[in-house]
Amino acid sequence: MQVIDDHLLGQLSDKAKKSARLRMNHNFHQSLEDKCHRFLNALEPGTHIPVHHHPTKAETFVILKGSVRVSTYNDAGEIMESCIISQERGTYGVDIPKNVWHGVECIEPSVLLECKEGPFVAHEVDGLLEPKPTRDIYLAGGCFWGTEHFFKQIAGVAITEVGFANGHTERPTYQEVYTDTTGYAETVHVRYYPDVVGLEFLLKMFFKAIDPTSVNKQGHDEGTRYRTGVYYTTPEDLPVIEKVFAEEQRNHQAPIVVEKEPLKAFHPAEEYHQDYLDKNPDGYCHLPLSLFAFAREAQDNRQEASTG
Repeated sequence: MQVIDDHLLGQLSDKAKKSARLRMNHNFHQSLEDKCHRFLNALEPGTHIPVHHHPTKAETFVILKGSVRVSTYNDAGEIMESCIISQERGTYGVDIPKNVWHGVECIEPSVLLECKEGPFVAHEVDGLLEPKPTRDIYLAGGCFWGTEHFFKQIAGVAITEVGFANGHTERPTYQEVYTDTTGYAETVHVRYYPDVVGLEFLLKMFFKAIDPTSVNKQGHDEGTRYRTGVYYTTPEDLPVIEKVFAEEQRNHQAPIVVEKEPLKAFHPAEEYHQDYLDKNPDGYCHLPLSLFAFAREAQDNRQEASTG
């Protein structure tokens, strides 16, 4: 599986014009020509394209709008590789070699172009979907493997991404952050639908997944990279953050030590860290499994409270 990003686009732009099937180039939206294309324009979050394979033909998925996760599987049905394609992330598509089992899961309302060798397949396109409005918050809760998995369970969370926040070096690697010399904290970028779940609810859930009085330590993980923090991208979020922090402090005699700062920098972690516990169900996690079950059942009942 090869992810098509900006770097690869530059390498393939000339080659694409001569390809026997559609390959990526800077004008791929208009490069329909005479290949086989299928528009999948009614992909809502949670929609799956079942796991399948093409014994004799390779396949390319091109993202036109939204984001989807493409995974490859071995014969036992276990995930081998997984990646998110999203133009916002700079990943425009993914190549799947022939005879490789693969499936697609929709994360945001998406328009996907499926490209294969063969005759043109006509498919009516009613128009592109406009994604629902989303908002972002960045949360450092110790080891980001477990923190990400926790927030993925919450209804209304559209997408998560693990990375490193608010350090002082350029493009840090996991190995560099692990030394505690870069100033970065392991952090989860949470994008959510505000009409489904509110920031106040997400922050209250965040405090259920951390010890807010512990300095640079969560569970068995210790170091400045494991400090806790809430990093916001708009000052409009600050009153809600202040409110939740004040309420949480009343639950503790010791002062809470969770950072509360604007987001200064965020760098996504390497791909093998993304959705780590999905890829490695028995992998290390500092959070108890019961907390994930709790998150799956949790609901932001703001609308019920306002109408009840």
